Amino acid sequence: MPESISFGTWLRQKRRALDLTQKAFADRVGCAEITVRRMEADEYKPSNELAFVLFEKLGVPEAERTQWVRFARGLADYRNNYSISSPSREKITNLPISLTSFIGREKEVELIQQRLAGYRLVTLAGAGGIGKTRVSLQVGQKLLNDYPNGIWFIAFDSLSDPSLVPQTVAAVFDIREGPDRSIIEILINVLRRKTVLLILDNCEHLLDACSQLIKTLLMNCPNLKVLTTSRETLNMEGEATYYLSSLSVPEHYDATIEKLTEYESIGLFTARAVLTQSSFRLTTENGSSLTQICQRLDGIPLAIELAAARVDILQPREILQQLNDHFDLLVNNLRGVIPRHQTMRASMDWSWGLLTEAEQRSMRQLSVFAGDWTLESAQAVCAGDTLNLTSALVKKSLIVVNQTTGPETRYRFHEVVRQYAYEKLVESGLAENIRTRHLKYYVGLSELAEPALRGPAQIEWLTRLNAECDNIRAALAWADKTDVEGGLYIASRFESFWENFDMREESYWLSTFLQKPESNAFPKARAGALYAYLPVLNYLNQVETWRSTAKECVELYRAFGDQSIEVDILLMRAGEISSTAQRMELFQKALKSTQASGDIWRKARTLYQLGWNFSGSERKAYWKRAITLFRKAGDWRSLAECLSATGNFMLANGDLELAQRCLDEATLLNDQLKNKETRAGLLHIRARIAMIRGDYHQARLYSREEIGITEELGARMSSLWCRSQLGYIALAEGNIVEAYDIFTETAREFFNDKNEIGVVFNLEGIAGLYIAMGRPETATRLIGWTDTTREEINDKRPSFEQADVDKIISACIAKMGEVAFSDSYDAGKMMTLEEAVAFALDSQNE
Repeated sequence: MPESISFGTWLRQKRRALDLTQKAFADRVGCAEITVRRMEADEYKPSNELAFVLFEKLGVPEAERTQWVRFARGLADYRNNYSISSPSREKITNLPISLTSFIGREKEVELIQQRLAGYRLVTLAGAGGIGKTRVSLQVGQKLLNDYPNGIWFIAFDSLSDPSLVPQTVAAVFDIREGPDRSIIEILINVLRRKTVLLILDNCEHLLDACSQLIKTLLMNCPNLKVLTTSRETLNMEGEATYYLSSLSVPEHYDATIEKLTEYESIGLFTARAVLTQSSFRLTTENGSSLTQICQRLDGIPLAIELAAARVDILQPREILQQLNDHFDLLVNNLRGVIPRHQTMRASMDWSWGLLTEAEQRSMRQLSVFAGDWTLESAQAVCAGDTLNLTSALVKKSLIVVNQTTGPETRYRFHEVVRQYAYEKLVESGLAENIRTRHLKYYVGLSELAEPALRGPAQIEWLTRLNAECDNIRAALAWADKTDVEGGLYIASRFESFWENFDMREESYWLSTFLQKPESNAFPKARAGALYAYLPVLNYLNQVETWRSTAKECVELYRAFGDQSIEVDILLMRAGEISSTAQRMELFQKALKSTQASGDIWRKARTLYQLGWNFSGSERKAYWKRAITLFRKAGDWRSLAECLSATGNFMLANGDLELAQRCLDEATLLNDQLKNKETRAGLLHIRARIAMIRGDYHQARLYSREEIGITEELGARMSSLWCRSQLGYIALAEGNIVEAYDIFTETAREFFNDKNEIGVVFNLEGIAGLYIAMGRPETATRLIGWTDTTREEINDKRPSFEQADVDKIISACIAKMGEVAFSDSYDAGKMMTLEEAVAFALDSQNE
């Protein structure tokens, strides 16, 4: 090293030579990470005490430490004869060398190292196949320099006799029991003055014997530390536990290759697949299948390795299919593999055999839950002491605990564990009984959720129902076979949840149960399902089905005399009546009813729907009253929806400032609600505002996000309107071909759906295109038709849209002259809907 080297530079080089992070080195030395960082930057000189510790850890001979401290303290320059070499002793260990690469787990390895720096006993716990042994060996390799007397690995997987635990540990040190001293006494004598780390692997079936030996050794050997791996914690005083989680798994099926390579589970599958088939590669074609395989296997390393070994005879998509059908796909026939690691079933059999009868019964019952569950739901569905049995199964690493996703702790199995336990449930002959209890719980939950989803607690309930979506599906699937009434209730009472989750799935379940002849035997449940089906049909633009459904719904509610639904019936009837006078009469009846009953929530709904029938200040006034009442009722979702609609209305009338205020408040509310439908509506308005301000790039980003949400929800009409707006953005940017493709596609879709105003909106955009293409006569005829149609259907063009149309008209007159313009405009007015669409989409017209 050069004469001028600073202590900070020297220290950094030595730390890196030891392959330690600043945090790991700080933990080894016993100081803060920032202290190491400042020393390496020559911003801090260590105290005499800290310097002596540093040089002890770095292997400086004791006789030389005083002169090295002077260098560290800045009292002497670096000298070449101040050399610190790695200790000449050979590293002492029996850690086995792995035959395959170690994938990922860098963070876990470092955290376990930190635990060992602070505690003398650390248990690495986790489910079977999660990778505890591999991680413990990696930790051992990283810490070899910290234990001058060695790191020793003792495997208990093949040991069945608890009394042989001390002898198994002693055998590693070549210790034999003497005639006058026990094996434990000799072991203590050997380890008493040594700095040693013992790694005791697979302790779950020998817990008492391991605990007793560890306690004795730690009490008598002050420099000894122990790292154990076990499916169940030792439950000892002074035990620090680290629960090993699954490998990281992609959440989405359509991630790019570059993104997929960031996930440990994908990396492990690919690496092990290459061992089996050297030509195997992660590709765009197999990326989705690999993602689903890793999701299906919940990121469990053993399961992923066993699945990857099948690439010699199966494509990834075939492996996925087999996983869905056959648990026994996960088999390894290689020689030298631990028997219980040869199949996932063998690994599960090992864990199952360690359970008490009560724990096995609890596992079987809990397997009925899809996804995860709460303690409350488990206690409702399962028999026995669910609290204590859950605690026992958590300690055995068979149940995973999640306390970060909501107000309630949630529990789950790894999917392969759940599948195994469910097989045991089926074998017991009690599966139907437990599934029925599971269904009844979710019928009861739906009854509680229905009123809560429209009140102040709706945010908490939406969060809870999002977590319960898999269980709701499972309950509906069982109801489809056994309980039509229960299915009708669940499918209809979670209306707000479905709107935020996936309206196509809501449509599927509602139609499934409504089409069953047995549903007529449950008029109240059927009426509720019909009512919930109406907004779905509206979103899907199924006008005729909506009318027949509304008619039956009204008749059923009248038949069984449910007075609380009277306002809803009036509002439904108003929605299907074309006569303005009759519609207003129904709205007035609804208002009168809500005033008599004091039902402020239904009064707010009535005012909100009534406002849609007016324009200008009248609409604004109705919606202002509705906003006040929604606040009072605590219905934040409806409030956000009404604010969003008000913002859009104010934007259309040129009040950009008020529109922005409404939008900001609605956004704040929806950030808590996380309602996708409302989010889509807010994005639509934001895109419009961005367009008005000339920020087309941002408008495009908003629109693309909105399209993603509407397509995910299955909201067809919302998606069409958003795609139409994307056409206007392309037109504004000058992307003529893109704009034409969008407008023609969406115009056809609106036309097929008999949505006249949607056709108008797109043909106005096409008129703008024809101006850009130098065809003013075509544009004029289209504007003539859209103006006439808007007047006929009483849908006035918003002010900022009218400004764009005025520009088209001005351009046409400038190029054609007023007489020619008037003739073409009048010709457009005479076209039918069908003729206008055909004319607009015929690229050869003149």
